[in-house]
Formats: sequence, C-alpha cells, structure tokens
Amino acid sequence: MLTPNDVALIFDLDNTLLMSNIDFSAVRQQLIDMLQAAGAADRPRDALLHLSLSELVDVGARATPLLAAPMWEAIRRAELRGLEGAMPAEGAEAVLHALQAHGYHLALLTNNAREGLLGRLEALGLTPHFEIVATRDDVPALKPAAGGIQYVLARLPAVRRAYMVGDAWIDAQAARDAGIRFIGIGDKRASIESRRIPIWAWVAELGGLLTLDLSSD
Repeated sequence: MLTPNDVALIFDLDNTLLMSNIDFSAVRQQLIDMLQAAGAADRPRDALLHLSLSELVDVGARATPLLAAPMWEAIRRAELRGLEGAMPAEGAEAVLHALQAHGYHLALLTNNAREGLLGRLEALGLTPHFEIVATRDDVPALKPAAGGIQYVLARLPAVRRAYMVGDAWIDAQAARDAGIRFIGIGDKRASIESRRIPIWAWVAELGGLLTLDLSSD
C-alpha cells in the first residue's frame, strides 16, 4: 500500500485548472492556413486537424524552418489573450490545498509559455501548491510527447506512482507514453477513447479527485 507521499499528481493547465479563453480550434485553423499558404502542409486539412499545436509547428519547421517562428508567435498571442481574465476551475484552490495537505506531490505541466502565466497563477493563489511549474520554455518536448512528464518526475522527490490529470488527448497520450496513469476531467472523454488511449479514471470536475483512491493498486 502506498502513502500519499509516494504519489505525484501532474496537472494540465488550460481547462483543467484554469478556465482560459484560448480558442484552440481557431488557433489550429490559423496554423493550418499558414502551412497551406507556405506550401508546407504535408497532408490534407482534415488530417492536420488531428494534430496538436506543437505538432503543426513541427510540420512547418520540417518543410520550411523559418515558418516555425511566426507559427509560435501566433500561438503566443492566443495564449496571452486567453490568460486575460482567466479564472480557476471551480474549487481549484481548495482541491489543491486538500491534496497537498494529504501529502501528495503536486506539479503543473503546460504547453504554454512562461510569459504571462506565472504572474496569473500567482495572482490567483495557485502557485504555492506546486513543487514544480513546467512550461514549454522548460521541457525537452511538449505534450503529447512524454518529455514534459519525464522532466517533472526527474525533479520531484522519488515517487512510486504518478498521475497526469488533464482534459485533452495530448495529456492522455503523454501519460501513456511516459508509463503513468491518466485521470481525465471534463467533457472530452469520447475524443480520448476514440484514440484508444488508456484512461485510469474520469471525473466531471476537480473535486472528484478527492473521491479517488490514488494510493491503492
């Protein structure tokens, strides 16, 4: 039997802990427009829509290295707009406080840049709950790759079990590829199941984490 001190929870940010206003669908369409305008699209638009934002940038960089910078700039602008007025998910501070009080190790892993993010987290009172805040400026590879999770775990005290908590398929795939459990949250379960990615548990909102036996086999 594990104790909470043996367990780490790694949280996604957007629409998991913070209800940001980033229109990911619109950004994805914008990036695809940029790929097609540059003649860099390597597959039909419908297929490109299944890629993460960072994967779309990779497509552009492979075809035309100079395309990566303006694509990242489009993402950066969308992130900064999305952080304006963004508020925590319902019960976020209370749930993080309860998990921390139980002795779980908590970390935040986001594909967002640090710019504008740390100040917003601080203003909302969320920063003190995390032992690590890892952004795209810190990790070797972005979700859905496993590199961010591996980066976080290498910097936490030795834990015997870890969970990725998120709302999207990129969180679930990163968890699978890193060999840890995935806990989904929100209303996108079907999109993850359609990709045949394992789900250890699903909760409707953050408070549901407190009902899970995270230390059991």
